[in-house]
Amino acid sequence: MPSLGSISATCAPEATEEVQAFANALKVLIHHVRPGHTMAQKAKALHVSPPLLSHWLNGRRLPRSATIGELSGLALGAVTGNRDIAALAHEFAALESLLQAARRSVCRRCASGCTCSETESKGYRRNSSCNAPTDEGYRRNSATPPNPDLPAHLTTMTEADRKTHLRDLGSALSEGDVGVYADILARAGMKTEMEVLLRSAESAGRDSMEIAIILGRLR
Repeated sequence: MPSLGSISATCAPEATEEVQAFANALKVLIHHVRPGHTMAQKAKALHVSPPLLSHWLNGRRLPRSATIGELSGLALGAVTGNRDIAALAHEFAALESLLQAARRSVCRRCASGCTCSETESKGYRRNSSCNAPTDEGYRRNSATPPNPDLPAHLTTMTEADRKTHLRDLGSALSEGDVGVYADILARAGMKTEMEVLLRSAESAGRDSMEIAIILGRLR
């Protein structure tokens, strides 16, 4: 396992081509998650152990699909600029597609008789061998925001830039992350900003009812 301060350029030898493609894409995008932080700090922000994050980066394990949304939320929450947010959101969408392809790929050790593809409800699939233990029990604490520093980040902007940033977030994030961010803003007393975010999400086709349900669960 590489040190937490660095990322290995190679993947685990047993990783399939699809798993390697996912891991290599994640190695690029992980730098946008809490830029300047160590891998251990990034893992803490994702509520996982540093070794588990290292396994994802090296193709030894695969995260749940929900993790891509968390990674995206952490990265997009600190980005400024319309083009930057749109481009990064597109890259995370591509990462989700790579993850699904990796989950469908067969284990090198098992060939066509692979049985190590676990359901998401059990945790994480281990790609290294059949019937290998999965990382049970990982569950994102929905009351913990992807980027709790968003209110402070917004206060450094002009009013126009603040609204632009929120509109970009609303159009790029999923219903779940929009709900979490709306809760952050509400708790910070930024109701106007929350409304801008919600209107943007609705205009982008997000399900307002689902967002409202998520908000209700967080209050």
